Amino acid sequence: MQLDLLSRLKNETAACHERLEHALDLMRDDLQRDEYIALLERFYGYVAPWEDAVAACMPASLAGFFDERRKAPLLAVDLAALTGERRPAASVPQADARYDLPRMHNIGDAFGSMYVMEGSTLGGRFIAPHVARRLDLAPGLGNAYFDGYGPRTGSMWNAFRKTAAASVPEIQYDDAVKAAIATFESLQAWLCPEAADLEPARAAPGAAS
Repeated sequence: MQLDLLSRLKNETAACHERLEHALDLMRDDLQRDEYIALLERFYGYVAPWEDAVAACMPASLAGFFDERRKAPLLAVDLAALTGERRPAASVPQADARYDLPRMHNIGDAFGSMYVMEGSTLGGRFIAPHVARRLDLAPGLGNAYFDGYGPRTGSMWNAFRKTAAASVPEIQYDDAVKAAIATFESLQAWLCPEAADLEPARAAPGAAS
Protein backbone atom coordinates (compact mmCIF):
# COMPACT_ATOMS: atom_id res chain seq x y z
CA MET A 1 0.00 0.00 0.00
CA GLN A 2 1.31 3.44 -0.95
CA LEU A 3 2.03 5.50 2.17
CA ASP A 4 1.01 9.15 2.23
CA LEU A 5 3.72 11.81 2.13
CA LEU A 6 3.79 12.68 5.82
CA SER A 7 3.92 9.02 6.86
CA ARG A 8 6.86 8.42 4.56
CA LEU A 9 8.67 11.49 5.84
CA LYS A 10 8.18 10.45 9.45
CA ASN A 11 9.18 6.83 8.90
CA GLU A 12 12.12 7.38 6.61
CA THR A 13 13.74 10.22 8.55
CA ALA A 14 13.34 8.74 12.04
CA ALA A 15 16.97 7.62 12.33
CA CYS A 16 18.29 10.99 11.10
CA HIS A 17 16.01 12.81 13.52
CA GLU A 18 17.26 10.75 16.45
CA ARG A 19 20.92 11.29 15.52
CA LEU A 20 20.52 15.06 15.33
CA GLU A 21 18.55 15.24 18.58
CA HIS A 22 21.23 13.28 20.41
CA ALA A 23 24.05 15.30 18.86
CA LEU A 24 22.53 18.62 19.97
CA ASP A 25 21.36 17.38 23.39
CA LEU A 26 19.71 20.70 24.19
CA MET A 27 17.81 19.32 27.16
CA ARG A 28 20.93 18.70 29.25
CA ASP A 29 21.34 20.48 32.57
CA ASP A 30 24.88 21.73 32.01
CA LEU A 31 24.12 23.94 29.00
CA GLN A 32 26.20 27.13 29.25
CA ARG A 33 25.25 30.60 28.03
CA ASP A 34 28.26 31.04 25.72
CA GLU A 35 27.70 27.58 24.27
CA TYR A 36 24.04 28.41 23.64
CA ILE A 37 24.89 31.71 21.95
CA ALA A 38 27.40 29.97 19.67
CA LEU A 39 24.77 27.39 18.75
CA LEU A 40 22.22 30.10 17.92
CA GLU A 41 24.80 31.76 15.67
CA ARG A 42 25.28 28.48 13.85
CA PHE A 43 21.52 28.07 13.52
CA TYR A 44 21.26 31.59 12.10
CA GLY A 45 24.04 30.86 9.61
CA TYR A 46 22.11 27.85 8.33
CA VAL A 47 18.51 29.03 8.59
CA ALA A 48 18.92 32.39 6.84
CA PRO A 49 20.27 30.99 3.52
CA TRP A 50 18.09 27.89 3.83
CA GLU A 51 14.97 30.06 3.95
CA ASP A 52 16.02 31.86 0.78
CA ALA A 53 16.63 28.52 -0.96
CA VAL A 54 13.22 27.17 0.01
CA ALA A 55 11.46 30.39 -0.97
CA ALA A 56 12.96 30.07 -4.45
CA CYS A 57 11.16 26.71 -4.88
CA MET A 58 7.79 27.96 -3.69
CA PRO A 59 5.12 29.04 -6.17
CA ALA A 60 3.75 32.56 -5.74
CA SER A 61 0.53 31.12 -4.32
CA LEU A 62 2.47 29.76 -1.31
CA ALA A 63 4.73 32.76 -0.70
CA GLY A 64 2.64 33.98 2.22
CA PHE A 65 2.42 30.48 3.66
CA PHE A 66 6.20 30.22 3.70
CA ASP A 67 6.98 33.78 4.79
CA GLU A 68 4.82 33.25 7.88
CA ARG A 69 7.20 30.43 8.83
CA ARG A 70 10.50 32.28 8.46
CA LYS A 71 12.51 32.01 11.67
CA ALA A 72 15.82 33.74 10.93
CA PRO A 73 14.34 36.97 12.39
CA LEU A 74 13.64 35.11 15.64
CA LEU A 75 17.27 34.01 15.81
CA ALA A 76 18.40 37.60 15.24
CA VAL A 77 16.15 38.75 18.08
CA ASP A 78 17.52 36.04 20.37
CA LEU A 79 21.12 36.95 19.60
CA ALA A 80 20.41 40.63 20.20
CA ALA A 81 18.80 39.83 23.56
CA LEU A 82 21.67 37.58 24.63
CA THR A 83 24.60 39.66 23.39
CA GLY A 84 23.26 43.20 23.42
CA GLU A 85 24.03 43.69 19.76
CA ARG A 86 22.51 42.80 16.42
CA ARG A 87 23.90 39.84 14.51
CA PRO A 88 23.24 40.66 10.85
CA ALA A 89 23.83 38.04 8.20
CA ALA A 90 27.14 39.66 7.24
CA SER A 91 28.58 39.11 10.74
CA VAL A 92 27.69 35.43 11.15
CA PRO A 93 29.23 32.69 8.98
CA GLN A 94 26.65 31.59 6.44
CA ALA A 95 26.07 28.14 5.01
CA ASP A 96 26.90 27.96 1.31
CA ALA A 97 23.89 26.86 -0.72
CA ARG A 98 26.19 24.93 -3.08
CA TYR A 99 27.90 22.83 -0.46
CA ASP A 100 26.23 23.12 2.96
CA LEU A 101 22.50 23.03 2.19
CA PRO A 102 20.28 20.33 0.68
CA ARG A 103 19.73 20.69 -3.06
CA MET A 104 16.21 21.89 -3.78
CA HIS A 105 14.78 22.10 -7.28
CA ASN A 106 11.04 21.50 -6.95
CA ILE A 107 8.17 21.80 -4.52
CA GLY A 108 8.68 18.23 -3.29
CA ASP A 109 12.25 19.12 -2.29
CA ALA A 110 11.04 22.28 -0.58
CA PHE A 111 8.35 20.59 1.49
CA GLY A 112 10.61 17.68 2.38
CA SER A 113 13.18 20.10 3.74
CA MET A 114 10.51 22.19 5.45
CA TYR A 115 9.28 19.05 7.20
CA VAL A 116 12.50 19.03 9.20
CA MET A 117 12.35 22.67 10.24
CA GLU A 118 8.62 22.77 10.90
CA GLY A 119 8.79 19.52 12.83
CA SER A 120 11.49 21.00 15.05
CA THR A 121 8.95 23.47 16.44
CA LEU A 122 7.24 20.55 18.18
CA GLY A 123 10.39 19.73 20.15
CA GLY A 124 10.98 23.43 20.68
CA ARG A 125 7.98 23.53 23.00
CA PHE A 126 10.11 21.59 25.51
CA ILE A 127 13.48 23.17 24.67
CA ALA A 128 12.35 26.80 25.05
CA PRO A 129 11.28 26.59 28.72
CA HIS A 130 14.25 24.38 29.59
CA VAL A 131 16.71 26.91 28.13
CA ALA A 132 14.91 29.78 29.86
CA ARG A 133 15.19 28.04 33.24
CA ARG A 134 18.77 26.88 32.73
CA LEU A 135 20.08 30.28 31.56
CA ASP A 136 17.73 32.41 33.64
CA LEU A 137 16.20 34.15 30.63
CA ALA A 138 13.39 36.67 30.82
CA PRO A 139 10.16 35.47 29.12
CA GLY A 140 10.63 35.47 25.34
CA LEU A 141 14.13 36.99 25.49
CA GLY A 142 16.72 34.60 24.16
CA ASN A 143 14.55 31.58 23.38
CA ALA A 144 12.15 32.97 20.76
CA TYR A 145 13.52 30.67 18.06
CA PHE A 146 12.78 27.51 20.01
CA ASP A 147 9.45 28.90 21.22
CA GLY A 148 8.58 29.18 17.53
CA TYR A 149 4.89 29.79 17.14
CA GLY A 150 4.13 29.64 20.87
CA PRO A 151 0.52 28.59 21.51
CA ARG A 152 -0.03 28.38 17.72
CA THR A 153 2.53 25.60 17.29
CA GLY A 154 -0.04 22.81 17.02
CA SER A 155 -2.26 24.63 14.53
CA MET A 156 0.74 25.74 12.44
CA TRP A 157 2.01 22.15 12.28
CA ASN A 158 -1.41 20.87 11.20
CA ALA A 159 -1.60 23.58 8.54
CA PHE A 160 1.84 22.57 7.27
CA ARG A 161 0.83 18.93 7.07
CA LYS A 162 -2.33 19.72 5.13
CA THR A 163 -0.57 22.10 2.74
CA ALA A 164 2.25 19.65 2.10
CA ALA A 165 -0.19 16.84 1.36
CA ALA A 166 -2.15 19.06 -1.02
CA SER A 167 0.86 20.61 -2.77
CA VAL A 168 3.35 17.81 -3.40
CA PRO A 169 2.46 15.46 -6.27
CA GLU A 170 2.97 11.76 -5.62
CA ILE A 171 5.66 11.61 -8.29
CA GLN A 172 7.79 13.89 -6.08
CA TYR A 173 7.43 11.93 -2.82
CA ASP A 174 10.88 10.39 -3.29
CA ASP A 175 12.31 13.87 -3.83
CA ALA A 176 10.68 15.07 -0.62
CA VAL A 177 12.12 12.18 1.39
CA LYS A 178 15.60 12.68 -0.06
CA ALA A 179 15.46 16.40 0.72
CA ALA A 180 14.32 15.77 4.29
CA ILE A 181 17.15 13.30 4.91
CA ALA A 182 19.64 15.69 3.31
CA THR A 183 18.35 18.50 5.52
CA PHE A 184 18.79 16.50 8.71
CA GLU A 185 22.29 15.47 7.66
CA SER A 186 23.43 18.88 6.44
CA LEU A 187 21.98 20.57 9.52
CA GLN A 188 23.87 18.19 11.79
CA ALA A 189 27.07 18.67 9.80
CA TRP A 190 26.71 22.45 10.09
CA LEU A 191 25.71 22.61 13.77
CA CYS A 192 27.95 19.89 15.18
CA PRO A 193 30.43 18.62 12.58
CA GLU A 194 32.30 16.54 15.15
CA ALA A 195 29.18 14.38 15.61
CA ALA A 196 27.87 14.34 12.04
CA ASP A 197 30.53 11.87 10.90
CA LEU A 198 29.96 9.32 13.64
CA GLU A 199 27.07 7.49 11.98
CA PRO A 200 26.64 8.58 8.35
CA ALA A 201 24.02 5.97 7.43
CA ARG A 202 21.42 7.20 4.99
CA ALA A 203 17.95 5.84 4.42
CA ALA A 204 17.17 4.93 0.84
CA PRO A 205 14.05 6.49 -0.67
CA GLY A 206 11.09 4.18 -0.24
CA ALA A 207 12.70 2.19 2.58
CA ALA A 208 11.20 2.49 6.05
CA SER A 209 13.62 3.32 8.86
